[in-house]
Amino acid sequence: LSPFFSSIATIFQSQATKQINPLVVTSIGSLFGSLVLFLMLLMQKKRLNLEKIKKNRKTILIMTFLRPLLGQLILAYGLSLTTGVKAIFFTKSEPYFVLFWHWIIKKEKIKSKYLILLFFHIIGAIILSTGGNLMIDKPQIGDLLIITAMGLLSLSYFYAKRLTDNIGAQKSNAITLGIAGIFLLPFAFIFNPFPFHSQHPTGWFYLLVSALFFNVVGLTFWFSSLKSVAPWIVSALRSVGPVLGVPVAYFVFGESLSFLQLFGGIIVLLTSFLIAREHLISH
Repeated sequence: LSPFFSSIATIFQSQATKQINPLVVTSIGSLFGSLVLFLMLLMQKKRLNLEKIKKNRKTILIMTFLRPLLGQLILAYGLSLTTGVKAIFFTKSEPYFVLFWHWIIKKEKIKSKYLILLFFHIIGAIILSTGGNLMIDKPQIGDLLIITAMGLLSLSYFYAKRLTDNIGAQKSNAITLGIAGIFLLPFAFIFNPFPFHSQHPTGWFYLLVSALFFNVVGLTFWFSSLKSVAPWIVSALRSVGPVLGVPVAYFVFGESLSFLQLFGGIIVLLTSFLIAREHLISH
């Protein structure tokens, strides 16, 4: 469920960032998501355990920095430059970054078959991004920013599982989103003094939809899944997202891929799935 909601959210967030400043989209989206989650906790009569929060404050701060703060901010700027339909494929590069962090943090060896899959994955990503046109322009820069964001977001897996086990999925999501939104809000007003005077009011609707689908629903499911499912399986299953995201991008916003780009996207999804499958089999 998480990748389905996240992919749809990516499509709407891409539209929002093109009409509203990406910094505003990230800060307001995080605050909105946090507010909804805290209201849900209140309705469910679930209280925050301040002692547990204090005990896990280091993990909370690291998690906040990696995911809702820097990771999502870079992703938002990337989405403002490229199309949402391409973005949902590029977000599936995550398993390779998970592999990279396992190599760095857990000192796991990288097998030659992984490197072969990575080679074809990069080829697929280039085809998807350029469509055969090797001129570097804004969409390609946006694609690169999205891949960079995936590097930060994938590192958060290590901390998210720990946080979910100790605090809970809904609470972890609400707290980290709230901190990120509050921190970014002053900068959003400094660099964009009149964010609510948008010439495109539909941008705010897209922002709220993306925040609801991603920050409230998709991220909560993601945190929940890490409590009982290995991170590699979670990362691998995210490859199903475009199955629902691509039709939404086409029918709602008229976004599509050329045949060559679609071929590259399939390579990206296939190699992402295979790298996660190989890692699961070896473990």
